[in-house]
Amino acid sequence: MKKLFYVLALVAVASFAFTGCKKGEPEGNKVVKRLTHLLAYYSQTGTEPNAEQGVDDFTISYNADGKIAKIERPDRSWTFSYEGNVITAAYVKEGSAKNPYVFTLGSNGYVASFVDYENKSYTCEYDAEGHLTKTTKNGEKKSELQWENGNLKKFSRYESSKWEWKEQTFLAEDNIGGVFPDCDDKAGIDRWMFEIGLFGKPSKKLVDQAAWETSELSAVQTYKKDADGYVTLVDKLYNGKHEFFGYTWEVVK
Repeated sequence: MKKLFYVLALVAVASFAFTGCKKGEPEGNKVVKRLTHLLAYYSQTGTEPNAEQGVDDFTISYNADGKIAKIERPDRSWTFSYEGNVITAAYVKEGSAKNPYVFTLGSNGYVASFVDYENKSYTCEYDAEGHLTKTTKNGEKKSELQWENGNLKKFSRYESSKWEWKEQTFLAEDNIGGVFPDCDDKAGIDRWMFEIGLFGKPSKKLVDQAAWETSELSAVQTYKKDADGYVTLVDKLYNGKHEFFGYTWEVVK
């Protein structure tokens, strides 16, 4: 659970923030929105999050081209610049400049490799549909991901000196806006990078339940949506405890 507090829980905007490509938007959806604010909150009581309860509290701003310009939370920020297929995110934490994140996009518009603020290097592989299938960190495999009918059915991690898989089931509901409730613990990459659309397409449908093969417990996810079907709240219930992700959107089309 501690990791969940640290990872950034942004969300993929319907108009892909870096290339301008459509990203996971179901056919027939007339309204396109982008994320402007997100709260992540953990609770044992089931109380929904509000502005005073945010564990992770993020604001996203965009430039005139509709690309992400800056991501801010109270203690740190990422400022984005673009040159060809390279995206640089200048990183400032508690007023001190750190090494930037440097992302190199592949021909599919998603990250093929990147270097983080600790100078650790990552590589990524995708299937023909643009779904992430494998990641490495400093040359060592971090995760493999398996997709079925456009949904992430299972993914692996190395834990306690062995590989294990998390398996997922899905609701019939479309994942309008392309949220990533299924990306925590995945691929050895921080959640915020998935959520802003850097690492491939999201699942077509919304996640119902997920469980590691070594556990008898499942995480069950329920959702609240706005009138256009965009997720405004994810309630993830695991072992009697709730994790919430609240999303605020603005209309861009």
